Amino acid sequence: MVNIWKKLQAIFKYAQKQEWDLTAYSYLKGLNPILDIGCGEGRFISRNPETIIGIDWNPQSMKICKEKDYNVIQANSLPFEDGSISGIHCSHVIEHFLPSDVHKILSECDRVLIPEGILVIRSPLLWWGFYSDLTHIRPYNPEVIIRYFTPWQQHTLQQISRNYSVICLKWRYASFGTKIKLCICVPPLLKRWGFPWLKKTGYMLVLKKGR
Repeated sequence: MVNIWKKLQAIFKYAQKQEWDLTAYSYLKGLNPILDIGCGEGRFISRNPETIIGIDWNPQSMKICKEKDYNVIQANSLPFEDGSISGIHCSHVIEHFLPSDVHKILSECDRVLIPEGILVIRSPLLWWGFYSDLTHIRPYNPEVIIRYFTPWQQHTLQQISRNYSVICLKWRYASFGTKIKLCICVPPLLKRWGFPWLKKTGYMLVLKKGR
């Protein structure tokens, strides 16, 4: 019986970070080059080291990436020409910056992205553990990003573009647990798809730049 439960756990196991990496890469697959902003130790780069360039300011992370022979750049800006990047992945970066800096980051993404390029942004929302990380400054809802990339009228900061379309908006949900063995498949399914009564704790926003 114990083996049966272990097999069921293995079948329904939901490794969220890896699953979301896979989903994000599915929108970028076939593009070259792809830029991973805030690449850390290169988890996302491992999806395709041949086409993904990582950029990060952390020297320790860069050292680990270089030991893996990943193509990475240590910088706190984007040293690329206008319209030179086909796809951008920016995961858990913007929440570490003030609004004016986030605006600059997003503007730089628009600058280096080619027409019809793909921009993937992943970020947490406000949940009970958000400020457990001292480097978290504030959460940013996906709607505010959409406002600065699509035709909206009222903005405090300068409009970045009106030439993007929303390809996907995927929500991350709060954890849910149960000790009832017969319900072993419920928590991973809820984390995967969510329900209205589960709190949204993060998102993945996929935008496509127009011609």
